[in-house]
Amino acid sequence: MEPAPLPPQPRSALRRYLPLTVAGLIVVGFAIALIISISGTSSTTSSDVTKLDPNATQPPELAAVTDVAGTKLPKLTYVAFDGSIKELTPNGKPLLINVWSSTCVPCITEMPALEKVWQAKRNDIDILGIDYFESPDLGQAMADRTGVTYPLGRDLKGTILRELGGTGLPYTVLVSSNGTFLITHSGALTEPQFSELVKTATGK
Repeated sequence: MEPAPLPPQPRSALRRYLPLTVAGLIVVGFAIALIISISGTSSTTSSDVTKLDPNATQPPELAAVTDVAGTKLPKLTYVAFDGSIKELTPNGKPLLINVWSSTCVPCITEMPALEKVWQAKRNDIDILGIDYFESPDLGQAMADRTGVTYPLGRDLKGTILRELGGTGLPYTVLVSSNGTFLITHSGALTEPQFSELVKTATGK
């Protein structure tokens, strides 16, 4: 008699699912490549990042840089620390505007220096500190910590800094008595540097 043929051997699990495994890996690889491609095109380049403290929140419009020197101060209002609404404009004297935030370390170091200049030159120039885009409690705590007594206001929406041409903190603007931007400066200033700004505006 002819021997009976052997029954077909079962395929191993690896051989059975190998085509599905390979197909799955291809799909996953394609998905990862697509995600990397999308994220690479939408990521922010270093040139788009402003100089604000990393812990500070900022509105997107600050990405644009505006050179305001020689132009007129636009019509702006701010909220004073007592809650009243005031116009941001010179009042018969040059005006030095300093924009700051409690999350900005250089702001903490320069505000006492600006206070000394305010005490010495308050008859010749007005000084206004603008708290940038944060809660009133944080701004008040900063004022208490630094001991400043010059007038303070709030930039509640972050729009004042933009209108003044600033993109980082601290930011200082010197405005003439007729409302023309004289000097803008990004970064911390020392007491002698603040005094020099006052001398530029007043001659004293």
